[in-house]
Amino acid sequence: METNFEKFTEQGYLVVQSALSEADLASLIAVVSEVVDARATELYKEGVISDTYEGLPFERRWHAILKGCNRENEVFGWHTLVFSEALFDLITHPKVLDILESLIGSDIQFNGDFWVRPKLPNEKLTTLPWHQDSAYMPDTENDVHLTVWLPLVDVKPENGPLQFLPGSHKSGLQTYHRVPGEVFAVPVLSPTSSDIDIHTLEMKKGDLLVFNNLVFHRSLLNCSNIIRWSVDFRFSPTGTSLNGLWHEAIACPARERESGQCPTSWQTWRAQWEASPHKDRFV
Repeated sequence: METNFEKFTEQGYLVVQSALSEADLASLIAVVSEVVDARATELYKEGVISDTYEGLPFERRWHAILKGCNRENEVFGWHTLVFSEALFDLITHPKVLDILESLIGSDIQFNGDFWVRPKLPNEKLTTLPWHQDSAYMPDTENDVHLTVWLPLVDVKPENGPLQFLPGSHKSGLQTYHRVPGEVFAVPVLSPTSSDIDIHTLEMKKGDLLVFNNLVFHRSLLNCSNIIRWSVDFRFSPTGTSLNGLWHEAIACPARERESGQCPTSWQTWRAQWEASPHKDRFV
């Protein structure tokens, strides 16, 4: 039977089904819900919206709020708003780190990069083209940087799933350029052809996706009427240079070989955050 390591090495990505439980995700979802509630209250008091949509479920409420104030075409990748102990606990969750350990060993560092992403219905600006993450992270193509991606709702063909080109990480970083109409730089040569298999990932809430910084992937349009909420964060083997990346200031050890534990406390990471130069640069 093929191991997770073998699957990951061959494909450049790995989906682990039911890696986390509802309880594992509940605290971060509560943080996100609190942000939505606070923003709805502010907008209502300002007279920008006429309803706080309090009765709507998690996967619908934020979209209704944005529609109510005609802001649904704005890109919202949440960073500062969701910084919390709940986020830290998920980043350093033993179940997450156990999967990473099986791929890169037991000395693991969190790279400091995290986002909660509300992918709104029919929002084209979050419908990303084919790309490799190292194209947007300078000088990382020669090291291993893994993204952990967790859906906070079920991901189906209609609500904006991720697609991957398995094995595409083996060809190294491609050349990128900017073209009219694209927000992000795109590869000069298309990574797809008639003989390349495209994997579309349907995932359940609680599944975990981990992928290599050189594997080609993209995000499809959300054609449903719900928000495809997700959270992602990045890791690498301890000691890997972060090359002055913007999030380096809040990188920290996540697991050490000797103890098998996370040597960083929430208090330590919060102090790093408070001292970091970028903590107020993002939403």
